[in-house]
Amino acid sequence: MYLSSSSAAGIRFLASVKHGHGLKPSARQAGIDKEVGYRWLREEYLQLRRDGKSRAETTAELGFTTSRLVAWEADVGQVKDRHHLRVNVDEEASFWAAFDRGNSTGEAAKTAGVSRSTAYRWMHNRFDQLRQSKVTVRRCQGQLRLTDRLSLNFERERLSRLSKEQNAATAAQHAAVRSSSDYADQMLGAVLSEAQQHRAARAEKYWQLMRDGVSNAEACRLLGMHRRTGTQLRRASNFQIPPIGVPSLTAGRYLDARERLRIADLLRLGHSMRRIAIELGRHASTIKRELDRHRDAQGLYLPRTADHDARPQRARPKVHKLVANARLRTLVQRKLNRFWSPDEICGWMKKTYPDDHAMRLCPETIYRALLLREGHGLHRRYATKLRTGRRIRKTRWRTRIGQGSRIRNMTMIDQRPAEVETRLEAGHWEGDLVRHEALFDRAGVEDLRRCAVAAA
Repeated sequence: MYLSSSSAAGIRFLASVKHGHGLKPSARQAGIDKEVGYRWLREEYLQLRRDGKSRAETTAELGFTTSRLVAWEADVGQVKDRHHLRVNVDEEASFWAAFDRGNSTGEAAKTAGVSRSTAYRWMHNRFDQLRQSKVTVRRCQGQLRLTDRLSLNFERERLSRLSKEQNAATAAQHAAVRSSSDYADQMLGAVLSEAQQHRAARAEKYWQLMRDGVSNAEACRLLGMHRRTGTQLRRASNFQIPPIGVPSLTAGRYLDARERLRIADLLRLGHSMRRIAIELGRHASTIKRELDRHRDAQGLYLPRTADHDARPQRARPKVHKLVANARLRTLVQRKLNRFWSPDEICGWMKKTYPDDHAMRLCPETIYRALLLREGHGLHRRYATKLRTGRRIRKTRWRTRIGQGSRIRNMTMIDQRPAEVETRLEAGHWEGDLVRHEALFDRAGVEDLRRCAVAAA
């Protein structure tokens, strides 16, 4: 089966080479022979060179160099895609010059020295170019002096060809998506060797002993390994005990390694975020957040790195920001000593450090660190620096009766004196003037008259 460089395997192979992998590992990863990889690299090299790029720019963009570049460079100036229907460019120019002078198609073909079939093929190509430029069928027919029947045939063939190309592109996309899914299953289905499984199990037991408070020497003695091996494990984890790994949930709340591999493949195929979300059965915002978090400085999305970084990010509980960032904590404490409010502190930091997201806080973070539990980075003595002076948080449900929105010493409406019923003084009948569409017909006329008299 002939594979082109635009296939799923070709895109995966070229992307792997561009990322710095060798030709043989990239070909093995894409499931192709290395000569097929050379052919794809040659096609991409010739295309870039014919587009006007220099030799150095082309090799830099491909991320690959080989001794075959000398032979490839010799093919840059040659006519590409030689076909038995191809004729000299000067003959076609001579035909169109004669046709523009008013000659018929047959006469222009004789002038150029070509057959009528070649002339009509040129007419057909020119018709397709005009239609691609948004020229109407009627104007194309007038410019090329075509009959109604011939222009209708040209348009019908063009639409049929476009439909076939669209169907082929759709089928290629579906095949690429299936290939991406199979590739993800193949990569994740790789079984570790017995030695790798043994080392992984031993490392897990070692870290469990370290979590239980056992020393390095004692843990290595219990596991039957050298102390230097334990030191290497500690050095690899930056001398910190790693948290207990969170198991990957397939098709659950979190993206797993298989879905991340498919995201990377679909991005290389040119799919949009919404299209990727549909293929994975996820929401588009999930794909956007994943790409925003795990793309590198060059905008590349590496699925293995993303899956590795997502595991510690998903671990709970997280270290609070004021605990982890000593510079931020010192700055907040200095402002609190000057009796700044948390809102003023956060607004000042956002204005002073507009590009440093590590120096960002919300007021609620400061309030929670001061008024709730210990261990949030701020000591409780800074709570007295707040303008309220409270050391604990006062919630609304703790408001006692008689405070808050209630009026003290309030007289209820059922405690009004009896003379109000006589309505002899202004203010006794103000409730009668409340207008309501459902009860407006019940308003007393005498009350309105009394109001008018009182107002007079």
